[in-house]
Amino acid sequence: MQPILTLNSRGHILLKVLRDHFMLTNTCMRMEIQTMHKAVIRMLAAKKIEYDKLRSALVPRSDRNEAGFIFDSRAVASSWYGLDVMRHILPLLEPRATQSVLCGDLLGDAQRLIFEILNESMVLSKSFVFQHADLLFCVYLNNLSEAALRRIHQQLAAFPAYLGHIPTTFSSRAKTYLSTSLANAFLKHGKLIVMGHEDDRSEQDNVNLLNYPFEEFGYAVLSVQSTYFDIFLSFKIERPVFEGYEIDSEMSLNSISDEVLPLKDFAVVLEQAKHDYLFTDKLGKLQKAGLANLDRDRIASLIKSKVAANYIYNMMYLTDHDVMKFNLMIEMEREDGGYPTRLMAALEYIPANKTLRVITLY
Repeated sequence: MQPILTLNSRGHILLKVLRDHFMLTNTCMRMEIQTMHKAVIRMLAAKKIEYDKLRSALVPRSDRNEAGFIFDSRAVASSWYGLDVMRHILPLLEPRATQSVLCGDLLGDAQRLIFEILNESMVLSKSFVFQHADLLFCVYLNNLSEAALRRIHQQLAAFPAYLGHIPTTFSSRAKTYLSTSLANAFLKHGKLIVMGHEDDRSEQDNVNLLNYPFEEFGYAVLSVQSTYFDIFLSFKIERPVFEGYEIDSEMSLNSISDEVLPLKDFAVVLEQAKHDYLFTDKLGKLQKAGLANLDRDRIASLIKSKVAANYIYNMMYLTDHDVMKFNLMIEMEREDGGYPTRLMAALEYIPANKTLRVITLY
C-alpha cells in the first residue's frame, strides 16, 4: 500500500460515525479507510497531482518552520476581512513551496487565557490593545523556511491589520490553542491550489468555494470532494493526545492494522544493532538532542515518554516484510537551554506483544 501521509479523525467525525453506527469491525474499517485513500490518490492523479508530492504540506518537518499570522479584523473595512487578508498573504508565499494554509478567528470563552497566550508568544509587528480574541483572525502556514518566515513578517508590516505572528515550530500553549481554533482552508502545491468542494459535486469539477482571488496571483484551483480533502489532505497542527480524543490515533492505526491498541500501553524497543547504526550514521543528530551519552534502554524510555505526546503519520504496511510502521515527531529539550531538537522516529507497530520497534531516528 502507498503510505497514508496523514489521516484526520481529530477534526472530522465521518470515520468514527461509520464505525459506531454500523458497528464495523476493525477489518472492515481498515478496508474502508484504504479504499477511500486509494480514491483520493486516484482523484489527485486525474488532476495531474502526485499524492506523495504533497508530503511537505501534510506532515510536520523537523527542518522547517510553522507560524500563525495574526490580523485585527477591525482594521479591515469589509466584514469579509479574510478576503483582504488573503490578498496580502498570497503574493508573499514561496512560488515553489508545498504547504497547508489554515484559517480562523481566535475563538474561545477563556479570554484571559488567550490574552496570556498571545502575550507570551507573539512576535509583534505593532503594539495593539487586546479587547476580545474573536476580533483576531489567524492564517497558519506550515513548511516555511527561515527566510520565508522572516520575509512574510516584514512585508506584512505595511498592512494596517497585521499585528504579528506566533512561532509554532515547537510545542507551546499557543500551538495547542491554535490547533483547536483553526480549520484547513486549502493546500498550496507550487502554483496549484487544492481545496474541497461539495460531496455531491462531480469529482471532475474544479471549484473555488473559498472565493479567494487565487487566479489574480497566478494560481490555478483544483478541488476534490470535501470528505476526501478533510480526511486525507488536511494538516493537523501537532498537539498532545488528550484523554477522550484518542479516536484520531485509533483510526490512524486502524488504517494499517486490524489490531488497534492504546499506544501508551506499548513498550519501545531499540535493538543493539539499531543502536549501533544510529550512533554510527546519526551521531550528530543524537548529540544535538542530548542523547549521545545515553544507553539504548534510556533512549527507548525517552521515546516511550513521547509516544502519547503527539499524533502519528506516514502510516504504511510493508507487504514484503509484513511490517506495519508509522512516524512520530519527537521534541527533545536541550541542556543548554536553546531551541528544542526535533527528531523524526520511524516505529514498527507490533500489537501481538505491544511493542514499538525503533526503525530509525533522523
